[in-house]
Amino acid sequence: MHQHTFNTNPFRLTIIYKGLLIWLLCIQTIGIAQFKRDTTKKVKVIVLPLVFRSPETLWAFGITTSVSFKTTHKNDSLTRTSTIQALGMYTQRNQNVEAIDATIFFPKEEYILTCQISHSFYPDRYWGVGSSTKDLPKPKVGPDKRDYNFEQLYFYPHIKKKVAKDFFVGALYEFQKVYNIHYNKESLFDSAHIFGKTDHMMSGLGSSISYDTRNSSYWPTKGILVQGTFTYFNTYLGSSYTDLKTTVDIRYFKKLMHHTVIAAQLYNYTNTGQPPIRELAMLGGAGNMRGFYQGRFRDNNMTTLIAEYRIPVWKRFSAVVFGGIGNVYRKINELVTNTPKHSFGGGIRFAVLPKEKLNIRVDYGYYNQNNRGFYFTVGECF
Repeated sequence: MHQHTFNTNPFRLTIIYKGLLIWLLCIQTIGIAQFKRDTTKKVKVIVLPLVFRSPETLWAFGITTSVSFKTTHKNDSLTRTSTIQALGMYTQRNQNVEAIDATIFFPKEEYILTCQISHSFYPDRYWGVGSSTKDLPKPKVGPDKRDYNFEQLYFYPHIKKKVAKDFFVGALYEFQKVYNIHYNKESLFDSAHIFGKTDHMMSGLGSSISYDTRNSSYWPTKGILVQGTFTYFNTYLGSSYTDLKTTVDIRYFKKLMHHTVIAAQLYNYTNTGQPPIRELAMLGGAGNMRGFYQGRFRDNNMTTLIAEYRIPVWKRFSAVVFGGIGNVYRKINELVTNTPKHSFGGGIRFAVLPKEKLNIRVDYGYYNQNNRGFYFTVGECF
């Protein structure tokens, strides 16, 4: 039995406000100066203090580095801008994350490589499995008895090759080691009948197929993305559990009058086998149904539909309104027989890299009094 006595170490509000002020001043004095440098340079490097907020982390602080470049000459319109981002952060809920995230577009986009590498220590919350779990009080500063925590190593390279105009096939590998799992005796997590309550590894090979006509990676104004991935985890590959994971991601972007953009995403996540808790579909978060804690509802499968209306406001500033509907489920009929979840909200954007339209975003998502959230982060939901 895993037991752990959690200690809290909350940040004082004065530290939060001072950190935010320092971050804003650094953007004004360092970041903007970076944007005004010689625009003929092939590589742009930005180093900034990191401050953001989400329901999963509360306030988070750290540092982030972004390297943007083209693998061909600067004016090559056939090749999108590649980026490599690194970050280290510590959160108000005693989580820490160190990660590298890269997307590299090779000349004429004959190949596209994405890669994620991370280590994290992460106190997380658990409401149970299924779409009918009951709400719990909002998280306090620091972990509490409803939490479980774990460390995780994660490695995910994905290479895609163009086989026709805008059409790609790919190969991927996913590795996840989850260890140092702790939770309180007689807690909800302790009584749960789920896989992955003890240290384990997931190791799987996969393939992908995609069609991508978007004109930008960060803020597309036209085009579509249709992508499916299939990952098979097996004990022969070193995995603790056997599972087939399938994802389908469909995104649509269209420019309307006055440079406004309508954007929509249909996302489906399916497991067949023995998915441990970290592989279950998790509804919510900054990249899904904003307003819900990521993992507020978990199950083997999930389907969500999200739409946004993006509005240029002034110079680097834009605004967004959004809404979404979806659910987690074990059997397909539960997608509609169990009450679907929905959320809505809005936010503002500030372009850190105006040409590439890489934005700092501030969003507020709402479902009800117990499921609502403020997000202060970088990059779009989709």
